[in-house]
Amino acid sequence: MATKNAKQIILPASRGSATTTVLDRAFARTKLGKVFAKPQRTGSTSVTASSARRPGLRGHKGRGLGEAQLLHPIREMRGTNYQVCGLFPFPMGGGSPLEGVPLGRNLLSGEPVCCDPISWFLKLRVISNPSAFVMANPGLGKSSLLRRMAIGLAAFGVWPLILGDIKGEHVAMIEHLGGAVLPLGRGVGHINPLDDCGAVAAAKLLSPARAEELLDELHSRRRSLIASLIAILRKKPLDEREESILDRCLTVLEARHAESGTVPVMADLRQVLQDKPVQVREVALDRGDDARYEDITEGLESSLNSLCGSGAFGQMFAHPSTNRIDASRPMVFDLSRISQTESDLRAATLMACWSAGFGTVTTSNMLADDGVIERQRFLVILDELWNTLAAGPGIVDQVNALTRLNREWGVGQIMASHTPSDLMAVRGEEDRAKAKGIMDRCGIKILGGLAKSEMPLLTESVPLSMREQEQLAIWQDPPAWNRRGDEALEYTNDDVYAPTDQAFTDDELTQWLADDENAAWYFDDRTTTPPPGQGKFFIKVGSRAGIPFSMEFTPTERRSQVHDTEKKWHEAKSRAAQERGER
Repeated sequence: MATKNAKQIILPASRGSATTTVLDRAFARTKLGKVFAKPQRTGSTSVTASSARRPGLRGHKGRGLGEAQLLHPIREMRGTNYQVCGLFPFPMGGGSPLEGVPLGRNLLSGEPVCCDPISWFLKLRVISNPSAFVMANPGLGKSSLLRRMAIGLAAFGVWPLILGDIKGEHVAMIEHLGGAVLPLGRGVGHINPLDDCGAVAAAKLLSPARAEELLDELHSRRRSLIASLIAILRKKPLDEREESILDRCLTVLEARHAESGTVPVMADLRQVLQDKPVQVREVALDRGDDARYEDITEGLESSLNSLCGSGAFGQMFAHPSTNRIDASRPMVFDLSRISQTESDLRAATLMACWSAGFGTVTTSNMLADDGVIERQRFLVILDELWNTLAAGPGIVDQVNALTRLNREWGVGQIMASHTPSDLMAVRGEEDRAKAKGIMDRCGIKILGGLAKSEMPLLTESVPLSMREQEQLAIWQDPPAWNRRGDEALEYTNDDVYAPTDQAFTDDELTQWLADDENAAWYFDDRTTTPPPGQGKFFIKVGSRAGIPFSMEFTPTERRSQVHDTEKKWHEAKSRAAQERGER
């Protein structure tokens, strides 16, 4: 019999007898006691403690209670705020900014990735200066990414300026955009160091104060450029007296041509020096002695002779510029015809191109400041930066100034190089220190496939997690060995070193591409299985996690062939395609 104060608890039959008397009241207050407590009736409904328990993430746990063993992933969909606003609270914002030039798709989420230095500076305000640095091993799409940004920004009204295309890879893009192409090389094209780049005509449209400021800037730019060209020739700068003589000669020259409205050339400047005007003799300190004047100016006259076509630079600077230089259209200086061995000529030409380019920007900005024209934005592209920095003295200072003053000048910039160690290859400890700071000051870093050995130097400028470093190293691996199981393609010396008279013309290439099989082979990116890192990059801003994306060419880009950097291999490709057809 149960005692007076005993509490009766009903246990399942599997636990023992049908009913059991428990004298310990504490047991009834335990978790087990509550689970097996006698059901309490509320009206006509009986609720047990076990049924009142909350289910877990997979449902009620226990045999026969319906716990899910497999959770199906929720289907992800993408849409604009206008489309998915009614699905609240289920929508989640994307992680990639949608402001700027469309570059590709996020490798993690599949969402679009948009980026360019000007949009992220003006609209998103996530970077402090409108600049980007692209770095990847050769053949992984670095230059193609630059062209994608340039084409996209051109659609937004930003003109690309390529002030020294050493490999000639961006000429086709500028031609398709309707821009000016200035081919420069021995026997090909000229650039006039005294070209006003439209400044004299623009000064007539400005207020008197602005006009004087613009003409003073033109005078200073001409003097600095000619002094730099002579310094490259002599391997040393001008002395103080020669700089004063050069400055006064330019003043006399500009006064003479202001009346005629013509653009002077280097021979006109030399003629001013030979004419012995009073203004020049005052700073030459010749004491009225013609013989003394000739002795003092002999060295400067000899240097000017070299710039007039009789020296190491040939005819490069001796004639008017080959093409009109102004701010009304995109522009590229094609330096691909200058040999890599002619470092002095390449450095001098780059200096002249930079002077002309930024003279154009200055003229446009002053016209906009006075309300004469709408303000025009420019994008300065420096591809193969390692080659540019190694061209000669003075180039590092020009690039360094651009990275510091791009906001003041109102230009965006994109620079590209292969590895971080390229920036350390410039001559001189002082130039190396300046070159290292160039990448550090860029607001956006876009990184492609790089060797593992480059990571210690890279992480000094770009914070990277171990996972990001490993991914960059994987992206520089080569592609698969075979092509769809076919035999490996073999090139012979006849293919690679074919005579130029047997090379394809544009018409022959177009006719050959009319065949669908040839076109499919030609437009194939070298292999049907491309390198794992081709077109794949990380976007890094500060210490934030990188945004991985993959860029693919649009049909329009493929048809225009603006990204084709293997034109010298077209004949070898056509022969290989024909051999495949015969097999």
